[in-house]
Amino acid sequence: FSRGPDLEQAISLLKETGKSCVPLVVFGHMHKELAYRKGLRKMIVVGDDNTIYLNGAIVPRVKRLNNEQGTGNRSFMNDETPVLTPESEGTMRAFTLVEILDGRVEKITESWVSVVGDNTTLAEEQLLFKRGS
Repeated sequence: FSRGPDLEQAISLLKETGKSCVPLVVFGHMHKELAYRKGLRKMIVVGDDNTIYLNGAIVPRVKRLNNEQGTGNRSFMNDETPVLTPESEGTMRAFTLVEILDGRVEKITESWVSVVGDNTTLAEEQLLFKRGS
């Protein structure tokens, strides 16, 4: 996990003035999975000053659902080949959600939302950070 020198300098200058508290820094150009199968990168690091650094990049952010992941509403032709209907097509979409209360980060989650037709549901949620944990 590395922060660029320009970001470090900007945060340092804000803190020196004493006018601004920096509870959260959000960025995201790095992929979640590291190159050469070296695992996953850290999405969250808490600095010595309690500033939370969140790399919210999730690639891909949108995934198409296939037949097996869809709603199960399929129609079949005479040769028993499944045909996608508008009801069975859909996507999974990633969001990084941050809950802030009184200027303090309380909770951060990676959430995947299923969108099939007009139906939207929370499919998966992973807790990345919780105050006091």
